[in-house]
Amino acid sequence: MSIQKIQSEFDKLSNILNNNIIADECTAGTLKEVHDQLQEAILSGDPAQYLRNKKITQQLLLFEETSPVVGKVIKDIMNTLAGMGI
Repeated sequence: MSIQKIQSEFDKLSNILNNNIIADECTAGTLKEVHDQLQEAILSGDPAQYLRNKKITQQLLLFEETSPVVGKVIKDIMNTLAGMGI
């Protein structure tokens, strides 16, 4: 998968955070951390290796299970990462 695909999914996550769709501050804070890690991965030029090192998929799975509001976006991100071999 290309960086453009993960960037597209990242943009969707950014929109969720920017529009304050998540009312729970704890969930929003943790999701922001994941958002920032994805941003660093994209900027690193090798998102697959970066994300493997951060074990971000575990955090994303937790969000997919606990936050139905962002479930679709998280599922899309997970599918993109799976396509990258992560």
